[in-house]
Amino acid sequence: MKRRLTILAGALVLAAAGCSTPAAEQPPAPAATVQILPRADGAPSAQDVVDAFAAAGLPVPAPRDNTAACASDVVRCSELVTTDAISVYVFPDETTAAEFATADTHRAGVVVLSYATAHTPESDRPAYESTLTSLL
Repeated sequence: MKRRLTILAGALVLAAAGCSTPAAEQPPAPAATVQILPRADGAPSAQDVVDAFAAAGLPVPAPRDNTAACASDVVRCSELVTTDAISVYVFPDETTAAEFATADTHRAGVVVLSYATAHTPESDRPAYESTLTSLL
C-alpha cells in the first residue's frame, strides 16, 4: 500500500508539473503603451501643412497619415504625415519639437519638417520652409 501511495504521489507531481507552462514558453508581457499627446493649441495639423504645400504647388506625392508612429518613446509627436517628398511632424509643445529636430530637419514652433527619409532635394527645402512660415 505504501508503494502505491508513493507511485500515486509521484504521478500527481508529474501531472501538476506538466500542466504549468515553462517560463521560456509563456507569452511575453504586453509592452507599455505610449499615449499620443494632442498638438499644441492653435498649431496647424500635419495635414493642414501638407495641404498648404500642395496649394503652393510643392510636391507632396502619396501622403500617408503615420500618426501611429507618434506612440513611441523616441518620436513623441502628436501628428505625422509622410509623403514621398517630405515628412511633417506636429508636436505637443516647442520643447519636444526642439528635442526631435536634427540637422536634416527644419523646425518652426511645434512643426518639424523632416527631409531625411524622403531625401528632399536641397533646392526644394526653402520653398517648403517659406510656405510653413506663411501658414504659421
